Amino acid sequence: MQFDRACIIGRVLGVLCHVMGWLAPMYGAGRLESRNIGEYETAARHARDCGRDDLTDCLLTMAEVEWEHEKYFRSRVLVHPLGRRLPLWSMPAPKETIRESFAREAEGTLELVEA
Repeated sequence: MQFDRACIIGRVLGVLCHVMGWLAPMYGAGRLESRNIGEYETAARHARDCGRDDLTDCLLTMAEVEWEHEKYFRSRVLVHPLGRRLPLWSMPAPKETIRESFAREAEGTLELVEA
């Protein structure tokens, strides 16, 4: 189901490329990347919570990569004359907070287990 949705979104953005130029695909990709940051953070939390600590570093790295992608697509949208007029998606928290918040949560979880 996720794959089908991604294919449909990709095809729509591809068609919009021919109609609107590069703005629509960049805008759509930026929104998707923004959501992906949180999805990788959530996946890392689930991995930690089910004892798969071996997966958390990779998932947090992917969240950081998605953060970089979002930054790139946001910058591209903002240089387009029309893009500056569009309502943008929420700006993600600074990249450093991805691992910092995860570490704080892990410490809090450890304190609860020890208590």
